[in-house]
Amino acid sequence: MPNAMLKGSVRYCTGNKLFCLYVLAQFFLFECLLNEVGGLMKSTSLIVLLVVLGYGLKVTQDVINGGTSLPKIKLNELVNFGLKGIVVYTFYLTIQASALGLISLLFHFPEFDLEEMIINLHETIALFFEHDPVSFILFIILGLLIVYGTIFFMEIALAILADGGKLKEAFDFPKIKDIIGVIGWKEYAADYTKIVAAVVILVLINGYFAHYGIFGIIIGVITDMLAFTVEYRGIGNIFREYKHSVSKKEKELE
Repeated sequence: MPNAMLKGSVRYCTGNKLFCLYVLAQFFLFECLLNEVGGLMKSTSLIVLLVVLGYGLKVTQDVINGGTSLPKIKLNELVNFGLKGIVVYTFYLTIQASALGLISLLFHFPEFDLEEMIINLHETIALFFEHDPVSFILFIILGLLIVYGTIFFMEIALAILADGGKLKEAFDFPKIKDIIGVIGWKEYAADYTKIVAAVVILVLINGYFAHYGIFGIIIGVITDMLAFTVEYRGIGNIFREYKHSVSKKEKELE
């Protein structure tokens, strides 16, 4: 259940309380940077993305190896993971954006970002009344399937990188398919859906408190950090189970 995943992520974050406060401070800094200069300085957003992806993959690696609290990371690891993560992230999100742009054009709707749609729910509802309800529902369903599907495969690609795989392995689609096959398509879909549900809950909380001034910013930082942990810890748990399954089969064959 999403609540169990959220509780597990809270325990993981607070396993090292002092370091947790340090990471929270970094998230607060990133939030301020993105709000103040992110729109004007794309390089700032890129640096934040590099750090977030770099540390996210470190969290995934830590969980794969049995870690129970936020790990420390060296600068060279952060940059290495971050640069590789950006390449993979850009590739999959380019596919996602292209597909979303196509259906937006097809249904004459503006392009959308899932998180923004959830946060600005009143605008999303207004969009419903401005268009044909059937077209709107089809647009939303197709959009959600595209977002779900691209990230579904991207998460495994990122886990491969976190586990020490080479960059080209993140684009080895037969290998990604085989990994999901070992995990089980239904099992992976169920676990991945729990991650998505937990993140959506956190985004809704973030959106609810978005207009509460400094209190809203603090809530936003906490929910962002938890959403980050839910995602990358969740990927790590899934990939760790995959590795255990492979190891078990290898022992049975010996």
